[in-house]
Amino acid sequence: VDDSPRLLHKWKARTAATGMGYLRSSASYHLGADEEDLKRFARYRSSARNIDKKKGRTDETVFAADYQRPRLDFFNFHCDHVIEMYNLDKVHVQGMVTDVVPKDEHVEVEIRQPSGETITSCAENIVLALGSDSLEFPIWASEDLINSGKVRHIFDDDDINGGSLCQGSSVAIVGGGISAAHLALKLERQKTYGDVHMVCRHELREKQFDTHQDWMMDSHAAQRSEAGGGQGVPKCQRHFASLDSYAERRNVIKRERVAGTMPPAVSRGNAGLRYAIGEGRIRWHECEIDSITMKGDNTIDLKMSTLAGEDDKIAVDQIILATGFGKRPPCSDLITLIAERNGLELCPCGYPAPDKSLRWHDRIFLAGALAELELGPSARNIAGARMASERIVAAAATMSGRSSWHSPV
Repeated sequence: VDDSPRLLHKWKARTAATGMGYLRSSASYHLGADEEDLKRFARYRSSARNIDKKKGRTDETVFAADYQRPRLDFFNFHCDHVIEMYNLDKVHVQGMVTDVVPKDEHVEVEIRQPSGETITSCAENIVLALGSDSLEFPIWASEDLINSGKVRHIFDDDDINGGSLCQGSSVAIVGGGISAAHLALKLERQKTYGDVHMVCRHELREKQFDTHQDWMMDSHAAQRSEAGGGQGVPKCQRHFASLDSYAERRNVIKRERVAGTMPPAVSRGNAGLRYAIGEGRIRWHECEIDSITMKGDNTIDLKMSTLAGEDDKIAVDQIILATGFGKRPPCSDLITLIAERNGLELCPCGYPAPDKSLRWHDRIFLAGALAELELGPSARNIAGARMASERIVAAAATMSGRSSWHSPV
């Protein structure tokens, strides 16, 4: 069940909006069942034909030189291949889940369809794999400015392709992470806009991944590590699993998942952000925004202050927020409703407290952000999805006499 017209619609729209060319993660992380699927798919495609040959692209360019990071369009092509291979589009129900009601023998899922009609589906088990849906807006971003289009979020589904940004317009991008960097470089390369500013509260920070790779090791990789004389399950994961306090686990997640960073390939790579800033093609402001004011000529004044207390000021035609998502759980109202109705545990941070199998209720399993208090800092990314699937499938294998896993919701 997903409210988009096609599976992965939001993923594709949001990544396209940033202008990213290659993923941040390596070729091992994808939607296929086996870790090597994406590389095999590339070899198969290479033997059959040259990808995008008419566009001047060869098969060698589908992976970046560092960490074999896949090119976005090739990664998406592989996603489509997986969806087609497993007929996932045939079982996609478009709609918004408005209620989940566990019964003795099944779970009822209430779905509001695009037409407004509400239907109820039943399954013996369900997995709540909910993505981030609450955009983060600074306090100075008033509702009037957002509604007028003068301030918008890069991941706003109502304006995902930036249609309100006119040719020749100057823009301030608020944020200092990988999405902000990709967007700034995209707008600068297009040469059809005015000045491109980046406003960030901290210095430009480089980090290959937003969490250490040890947090991304799934059980199969750990087994290979141990068989080869390595440590197996990384120490950080073992320590995280040993913590009985969810508050302590939340603190570990906050410490280990570093937001507002970008990999060296984006920062210092060919035509990277540091070069664009150094050459004056992108203007970097390490400042806190104090206030914004609409002027009579329909531009926006940004009054800012540096960490040293010095004043800065710019005027732009539009502000684009690359400030990520809020800290509340995905679909928090639905999660709270399910918890209160069924007596399920919620932690002080509002997130569910699943068991080691990611089971929150006898018939409700969790994945993604909702499972991060069990999986750790990488729960939200592709590596976390693979780790979640391992645990849920293992739990399904122990459910003797229950056939639900042939057709879960």
